[in-house]
Amino acid sequence: MTARIRDAARRGGVLTLILVMLLAVPAIAAPEPTSTPEPTRQPPAPAEEPITVPVDEPTKEFRDELARRQARLDEFMAQLDALDRELSMAAEQYNAAVEQLEHTRSRLNETEGDLNQATEAYEFQVALLNERASAIYRDGPLGTWEMLLDSKSLADFVARLKFLNTIGVADAEVAQALRSQKAFIEQKAEDLRSAEMQAASLEFDLKARQIEVMLRIQDRQKLLAGAQQDILDLLAEQAERRKSEEAQLLSEILAGADQAGIVVEPGGLVETALAYHGVPYLWGGATPAGFDCSGFILYIFAQHGVSLPHYSGSQFLTGEKVVPAALAPGDVVFFGSPVHHVGMYVGGGYFIHAPRTGDYVKLSPLADRGDYAGARRYAWAPRFGPPAGLGVEQPMGPPAP
Repeated sequence: MTARIRDAARRGGVLTLILVMLLAVPAIAAPEPTSTPEPTRQPPAPAEEPITVPVDEPTKEFRDELARRQARLDEFMAQLDALDRELSMAAEQYNAAVEQLEHTRSRLNETEGDLNQATEAYEFQVALLNERASAIYRDGPLGTWEMLLDSKSLADFVARLKFLNTIGVADAEVAQALRSQKAFIEQKAEDLRSAEMQAASLEFDLKARQIEVMLRIQDRQKLLAGAQQDILDLLAEQAERRKSEEAQLLSEILAGADQAGIVVEPGGLVETALAYHGVPYLWGGATPAGFDCSGFILYIFAQHGVSLPHYSGSQFLTGEKVVPAALAPGDVVFFGSPVHHVGMYVGGGYFIHAPRTGDYVKLSPLADRGDYAGARRYAWAPRFGPPAGLGVEQPMGPPAP
């Protein structure tokens, strides 16, 4: 009995072992493929917060006040710049009206001269024709036949016939000349009336331009007078700083240093222009008593054999066009659209000009102007002798219309 139990247990153990091995075979025969686990995505690092420095209340108030003053200064400067631009345009339009009026008056004088000459010629030819008519009336047509019949020979007859024919042709030419002279006089008289009307219109326009310029100047003065004291102090401080910088630059130039790239050649345009540094701006001015922008350029180039009109728009239409890359000392630079300001490039990125009412002839960086319109180059000759007109002290007003 006991032996049978042991045999059964032995057989059961073997069966159990076989069953375990059969269950383990698929796992061994077909192992699952191994895979690389995906990296875990890290959340983005939070942006570093700016380091805040605690500011006490007095410091904050000081900074806020500076910002307010700067904002008011910027606003005031924008208003002042706008007024200066309008004033510059009005002043140059005034110069354009003066130039056109002078041209019209010159044409008016020429037309009057032509009319007088034509009238004199007409009166002379009328007198000549009247004299011929009187001679014919006095001698009568028989006189002609008598002259022909009185011929001594055939040759004499032909000569006398030719003479009479010449007189007839001359009379016809005189009559035709009279008709032409009459038509010419009528046309010149019409031109004269037209020029007189145009001159009257230009004089009216000139008066209007004068009033406009004066109103702009008054607006500028009112703006400055109404500005708060701190704004005026800032403006004065800014002007003083720029004046100091320019004085230093000018001192270096006159001492012969060329660190800024400005070289002064004797008898050259730059030397002539710098001689008038500090001359006050004067609307309509074209002498060392006072310059406006185009009057300054006109006066400089007149000393170098170049005749220019007193109007920046007309100056812009003359000379040789110069691209920015080829800009050289002595080239004339223009600003605005339409052109209403002009100066002369002196090298080193600077130009010299008569800027505005209340200012003076000065050097300024070309890069400060955002309204550059172009440049022109004129064929000039060296200046002989000292710059003209120095020592004039009393400014003169704009030219009378």
